[in-house]
Amino acid sequence: MRTAILAFSLLSAAMIAWTCSSGLTLDGRAAMMTHFVLGTATAILCTFVHVLIMFYLIGTGIDIREAVKDDASLSDRFVPLTREFKRRVFPLATLSTAFIVLAALMGGEVHSRIIPRVSDGLFPVREVAAWWIHGAVVLLAVVLNATAFVAELRVARDNRAVIDEINRVLGDAAPTAGSA
Repeated sequence: MRTAILAFSLLSAAMIAWTCSSGLTLDGRAAMMTHFVLGTATAILCTFVHVLIMFYLIGTGIDIREAVKDDASLSDRFVPLTREFKRRVFPLATLSTAFIVLAALMGGEVHSRIIPRVSDGLFPVREVAAWWIHGAVVLLAVVLNATAFVAELRVARDNRAVIDEINRVLGDAAPTAGSA
């Protein structure tokens, strides 16, 4: 699963980079539509990846609790780790998802010009209302997603190590064929 998480994280990072670069080089309606579609696809992909990882941790946590439920020492040792893994990933994954979706929504706002333009001359770069709000939210979303992807990969590695350790411990404790 760690390989799949790495692959999805890299694909999401590439989509984020592609979407950002297309947004920085807008020069007409066709480019704007490309950026709009990329932004929507990127938001969907990033949301999918973070939710996939959260469900993976929920599922493996249930499996770990089930595997060690008959041994109190193993339960005391491994069950808290499942909670720790979720604590390390869930807040970042949730914030990352919220901000990537907010960035996409703000992109739609820039396109539709719902927020009125402030004509104080501070941001004369574009004639589109509130483009800088979209840019700030995108920047925060990029940082949060990068941080979340790193945390998710580390937790996936640690989770796999716990599963391997449980399999080793339970495998050593299992009766061998012919004994009894």
